[in-house]
Parts: sequence; C-alpha cells; structure tokens
Amino acid sequence: MIKFYVLFVLCVYSLHSISAQKPNNKKIDTLMKKHVFSASNGMHMPYRLFSSHIDSNAPKPLIIFLHGRGDRGSDNGSKIYREAGLIMNSNSLLNPEMQIKYPCHILVPQCSDVTENEEWAKWIGNSPETPFEGLGDDGSYTMSSQPSKSGEAALELIEQIIDNKNIDANRVYIMGVSMGGFGTWEFISRKPHLFAAAVPMAGYSDPKQLEKIKHISFWIFHGAIDKWNPVEGSRAMYKLLSDSNADVKYTEYDNTGHGESFKKAFNESDLMPWLFSKKKNFNSFQK
Repeated sequence: MIKFYVLFVLCVYSLHSISAQKPNNKKIDTLMKKHVFSASNGMHMPYRLFSSHIDSNAPKPLIIFLHGRGDRGSDNGSKIYREAGLIMNSNSLLNPEMQIKYPCHILVPQCSDVTENEEWAKWIGNSPETPFEGLGDDGSYTMSSQPSKSGEAALELIEQIIDNKNIDANRVYIMGVSMGGFGTWEFISRKPHLFAAAVPMAGYSDPKQLEKIKHISFWIFHGAIDKWNPVEGSRAMYKLLSDSNADVKYTEYDNTGHGESFKKAFNESDLMPWLFSKKKNFNSFQK
C-alpha cells in the first residue's frame, strides 16, 4: 500500500512538472493561428489569433498584444509574439491548465514597415523623413489628429474581433512593449470605450489624453535605466493618473534597461490575476 502511494505521488508530481513547462515554439506557432485582415484604409494587416478551446458558451476576455519596432513587417512570423511573456513564458496562457483558470482569446497584429515612420502610434512631427521628430526627452509626445495606417487598421481589427468572436466586451485588455507601449497608450486614447485595462511597458505617451483614459485600469512598467525610451514618461503618467484617482499601479525596475524590463514584467506573479480581475468601470466611463 505504501509503495502504491509513493508511485501515485511521483506520478502526480511528474504530470504537474510537465504541465508547468512552457509550450514549445512549434506548438505555440500552431496555436497562434495566422490570419490577414483587409482594413477599410486599404491595408492588409497580418495577425495571429489564439482562441480558447475551453468548452463554454460564456463570453471570454480578449487580450491584445502589441509588439515592438524591430518586429514590424508583413511576414506574420513568430517574432511578433516573441516578447509576449503571456504567450512565451512558463506561465503561458496557452497552457491547458492556464486556460482552465484564465480562458481567453489573444490577438497579436503586425505593424507595417512600408515606411520608416510607420508605427502603432502617430504623433506631431512623425513623418517618413523625420520618423522620430516630436519625441520629447521627457518620454512624451503630442498625438496626431489622425492615426497611423497600422494603428487605424489594428483598431478596426480589434472591433471586428469583438463583434465576431464570443468576446466579453467588458473585459478587453491591451498591452505592449516599447513601440507597443506607445501603441497601448495611443489605442486607449483613440478608442477609450473599448478597453477595461491597459499594460504599457516602456513606451512614450501623450499626457494630454488623461481625461479620455482615466477610467481605465493601468499597470505601467519601465526600467529605471532605459536608454531608448525615457522612464520619465511613465513616471509622469503614473502621477497624473494617481492624482486623478485612477486605478493605476506602477512598477519601475532599478538598474534595468529597455528589453530586460519586459521580461521582468511578464514574470510578475500578480500580473495575470490582476489583469483578469478588471472590468470596464462604468461609473467613471467617458466615451
């Protein structure tokens, strides 16, 4: 009897250890289905979509991940989600046990690189000739009245996914790294009614958009010694949101640069529980 019990415990432990491992890259690439979206602005936007296989008629949350500048293009390759810890790390939401806990859909669009200045965001001064003009040393910019072509197409895609899939429209979450951090701030500013929570990582932002977005829940991440995107921008947005009594958290990593901050952020054990707890705040919602 004791021998049987020991074997049973070892078997359970082994199964738990296997299930806790992150899915291999081939499996991930199979689960992240390739698609192309034909936007009304003429853009054909590649994107990946993971759809939960949990059998339930209940609507499920949607998570949008926005990649960084180095992953722009039209290849729809695995590079567009390589920095997405929620997909790639040991606690990947694609794992069956994580889907039981957090059933969801995950959308990863790909930004075009047709012109040098094409980004998720569009700011005053941003042009093919001057792609980075208008970015302040304080981590801020002034948002253009019109979105970039990629930004416009991605927002249209998000709305189509919400309409056509079994999405819980009160639990749509957006996150992004670097250029995707820009995009996270930008998308919620252009479509503030869509999102319940936002997780911008190491991006620039437009502080003048505060009144549009302060009803959204935030967890902001940045590295203290980021050489690419100034940490001052995230500090400023955290203060503005805090002073407006917004639901906001801020994590700044000491002695941490640009890319390393993403890895640390996605390894925060509280990130997924925090994210999935959020719903639209109708009491303070401003459309």
